[in-house]
Amino acid sequence: MTADRIQQIENYVRQTLESVSDNDHQIAHGFKHVDRVRRWALAIARGEGFADLSLLEAAALLHDVGLAHVEQRNQHARVGAEVAAQFLRERRLFSAQENEAIVDAVRNHNALHDLEPLATILRDADILDMLGAVGVMRAFTSKYAQPTYDPQNVKGETWGMTARDVDRRFAEGKGIGTYIVDQINFQASCAGNLQTETAMRIAAPLVEYMRGFLSQLECEIGGA
Repeated sequence: MTADRIQQIENYVRQTLESVSDNDHQIAHGFKHVDRVRRWALAIARGEGFADLSLLEAAALLHDVGLAHVEQRNQHARVGAEVAAQFLRERRLFSAQENEAIVDAVRNHNALHDLEPLATILRDADILDMLGAVGVMRAFTSKYAQPTYDPQNVKGETWGMTARDVDRRFAEGKGIGTYIVDQINFQASCAGNLQTETAMRIAAPLVEYMRGFLSQLECEIGGA
């Protein structure tokens, strides 16, 4: 039964996300992203001893479904929760209480604090997909229209910034930065928002990889 209902959700999410014609959406938040988040979420859950794997897998699959229904990305969690709630009610795959837990996780997957365990794990899994080799790939593909780097400061003005530094930049209206390397720095900084010990442990070498990539890039460009 569990495998069947997860497959139903997966089929629905695939169809919904693939219906979006926006190439930028497909690059950054298509089903490949959703599937990676699902895998990270299950890995974190096992490391943390979280037992409700079917609820977590359902929430991970549904977490970005709102992107197919909004123009403003900052609304996708709220709208996605509404879409997920309707889908779950119609399919009757879980109990009402389980539906509520899944929908709450979808609604709060991009919040940072005071989350239920299900939403916390989902949030951490979403962050992990911003890191490592996948993170570098996503930075270059999603920000392809931006210049890559400043030859005078290859690693970027945002090199080494923390999650708190990012909050300050945003408060000052500076944003992530001009270059793709700034996007990489931003994504690496998001590891500072992780909540679970398992995700923090997984993230450490992934962040090191990203910063090593930028150091190597600087070395090669300087040598050239």
